[in-house]
Amino acid sequence: MLQHWWQVIIVSCLAVLAVAGVILARTTALPRTLSYSLVRQIVTGHTAWQTRNWLEIDSPHFRLRYRQEDAAIAPLVLATAEEAYGPAGAMLQHEPRGKTLIILYPDRESLAYQFGWPASESAMGVYWGGVIRVLSPFDWVASRDLEEIAHIFAVSGPVAHELTHLLVDEKARGNYPRWLTEGIAQYVEKELTGFTMPGSPDAGGWYPLKVMDYGFDSLPDQALAYRQSFLMVDYLVERWGLPALRQVLERLGRGAPLERAFQEVLGVSTVAFEEAFSREFPVSKFSQSL
Repeated sequence: MLQHWWQVIIVSCLAVLAVAGVILARTTALPRTLSYSLVRQIVTGHTAWQTRNWLEIDSPHFRLRYRQEDAAIAPLVLATAEEAYGPAGAMLQHEPRGKTLIILYPDRESLAYQFGWPASESAMGVYWGGVIRVLSPFDWVASRDLEEIAHIFAVSGPVAHELTHLLVDEKARGNYPRWLTEGIAQYVEKELTGFTMPGSPDAGGWYPLKVMDYGFDSLPDQALAYRQSFLMVDYLVERWGLPALRQVLERLGRGAPLERAFQEVLGVSTVAFEEAFSREFPVSKFSQSL
């Protein structure tokens, strides 16, 4: 019963904050950073309480909680996170405060349950509210040889991607569009592991940026949305450099809207950026590689 009422309180608080955030974003100049710290504290605290009876190991920068069935793989997951920590942090020039909580879920059903997803959901990792959630490689890697699993998990696992989401979230203090954090996560992931997500060979055109934020998850071609996010960030870094991307995140973290951050750092509006990207990278150019 205690757990039930605690969950009700958490959901109610998050609902109020979400509604307030949307109202503020659409009716005033107040940024998303206003409720950032509170939301993170609520989510992190609730997740830590939910998993208080799980097994735990830690490292210099992470606390990993897991179930008994993942005892053999937990140290490998923790080591992978530590290996990605330095390079990812150096690319974005950000170091999280304290130890980040990682939750290792034994199967897709238990991970999906946390977000009300169907059990068929294919996500192998999720970042939300200061917590990294990872699907056990025992669930998706066919081999049971730990050395082989370590290699596959390091290259194809979700740790680098979700860690980058954490870094972007903290550096920009929650004030960023969805396409930007997805693009940065894929960019860093590729630099660190060489992995790239599959694209969409049937794409007929790019999505407008205005629908790539709030409506990202409902876009009919998710493969295209993710690939477009990556290509746009890759284009930004290629043209203006990685320091410019970091400066954009820093301005977002100080409360600037994306439009102002682009104008101040890149010298172009978001509309001009979108138009330039579409001209230089028409969908037809990537029809075979999307």
